Amino acid sequence: MPAENFGRHLQCWRNGGRKECKKDVIFNTIKGDLHNLQPSIDEVNGDRSNYRYSQFTKTFNQYGQCKTAVDFKQRQFQPSKEIRGVIARTYFYMQDKCNINLSDAQSKLMTAWDNTYPPDEWECERKKQIEQIQGNDNRFITEKCN
Repeated sequence: MPAENFGRHLQCWRNGGRKECKKDVIFNTIKGDLHNLQPSIDEVNGDRSNYRYSQFTKTFNQYGQCKTAVDFKQRQFQPSKEIRGVIARTYFYMQDKCNINLSDAQSKLMTAWDNTYPPDEWECERKKQIEQIQGNDNRFITEKCN
């Protein structure tokens, strides 16, 4: 989840955005939550910005072999099928942990992705490792792992 999505709910963000929040303990704790952090390609992550997730194309030619797409005019981002479930469970976790409201459209999309793309072995194992390191669970993954 982009920092703006959880940051804008904090006073530090309203006082000056990410720069002001660098000193905020709550912001830094949320920003560093391993359940929210995922590896990404810099260019793709930068282009994704804080755009909402969507499904809008079947053509993926912006990033070579990376099957993602950005619609800059509509400010939307379509991730590859391989990570849609991961994104959904991350968003549900952040919504639950940080009391962040998702729009009806985003909630429906995340629910569809969560149901269509269940966790694979690596996502289940990664969640266990994060729980050992960080001390808390992502129940949205746990519920679907054996």
